[in-house]
Amino acid sequence: MSDYGRFAFEPVLNLVNGRPVGIEVHRCQARDQPELAARGAVWGPRQLAEFDAGIAISSALHDTDYDSTVPVHVDVLADTVVLARSRIGQLRSSLHNRAEGRPTPPVLLEINPALSAAPPDAFAEGVAALRADGFGIAFDTVGRGFGLDLIAELQPDLVKIDASLVARLPHVPHARTVVQALCDVCRAVGVRVSALGVTHPDELAAVRDHGIPWAQGPLLAGSRRRPSTVGILLPVDLMPRIHGAPASPPAPVPAARRPSPVPRDEPAARLAALATFTQAPVTLPEDVTAEAVRQALADHPHVGCVVLLDPQRRPVGFLDRNRFMIAISGPFGRALYAHRPARTLAEEPRTLAATADVRAALAYCLAGDRTRTYDDVVLLDERGRCAGIVRVTDLLQEATGVHAAA
Repeated sequence: MSDYGRFAFEPVLNLVNGRPVGIEVHRCQARDQPELAARGAVWGPRQLAEFDAGIAISSALHDTDYDSTVPVHVDVLADTVVLARSRIGQLRSSLHNRAEGRPTPPVLLEINPALSAAPPDAFAEGVAALRADGFGIAFDTVGRGFGLDLIAELQPDLVKIDASLVARLPHVPHARTVVQALCDVCRAVGVRVSALGVTHPDELAAVRDHGIPWAQGPLLAGSRRRPSTVGILLPVDLMPRIHGAPASPPAPVPAARRPSPVPRDEPAARLAALATFTQAPVTLPEDVTAEAVRQALADHPHVGCVVLLDPQRRPVGFLDRNRFMIAISGPFGRALYAHRPARTLAEEPRTLAATADVRAALAYCLAGDRTRTYDDVVLLDERGRCAGIVRVTDLLQEATGVHAAA
């Protein structure tokens, strides 16, 4: 990692569609690691937290070439959340000032286990305060420092499974038991899970076997000197294989041997929760210009929309790629719209709770304005924030038996 200089940027990838969903800033030098720097100094807990907060801000400001449509993941200690959160609160404003008017990415704080002390009540208070300031919250290296009760109580936006646990996952039954427990709790409370340090194909297969949708590591995408996500995509040989419906129907089964029909209230694939098909959306602040949206679509040629979010990350505008490009590509389109707020071209997002099922979502898509039947559906968490998008084509594939498998 030292070859990258002081900081490096590692993509976080969606294992379903292969696209980047975030980029983490790594500290490459020993002098920036609190646990190493503190060994040669007589520091108290507050000094350690202030040091960590300063390095976190420096890491985020190391570059300005961010892809503003995916979150930047910044590491902090749990100690810092308790003792120096006012300093951390300066990170977003500093990033905004450094950008000089350009869109800035959402910031996800990756909270690492405490080095000295982080009392649970004070830690919960700190997390709530940082959320109120507009930060996303992730628990980093879970399996090494955070208990399941804390995940269930605080419900972070993301939980990252420790790389050492991922490395043991294919071969050590106890590791699989721990990861399964983590995944069960996270699914129960609606927390997304990601895997760290995926290095070998058998680790990737084990991660997929546990239904973990996001991951990062040298097998998937190497670290970079710059935080741009342009050109990043999961290698083709690591993408999930696609299985379609059989070409011809199976031979009929005699009535006496047919299984009993599934009761109407029995869970089935067509009643699966929408969260199963969630993809990370391309999002931008609600006040961006149309030119910023055009650039975001150019940087992400495979996406079909951009979602505009307010400061609380609630969806306030939806821009379909085709309709947006037609609007700005027409006569005088760039001249009329390039520097105007993109929201003037946006439509109302079609939203559903992330706990809804596939059948309800398809009924919702087919109702109302037929010109928007194939618009992506924006999912909301319990706080009304954007939790992702679901493509109507994925819902149709699930309903007709076409699905992706690892």
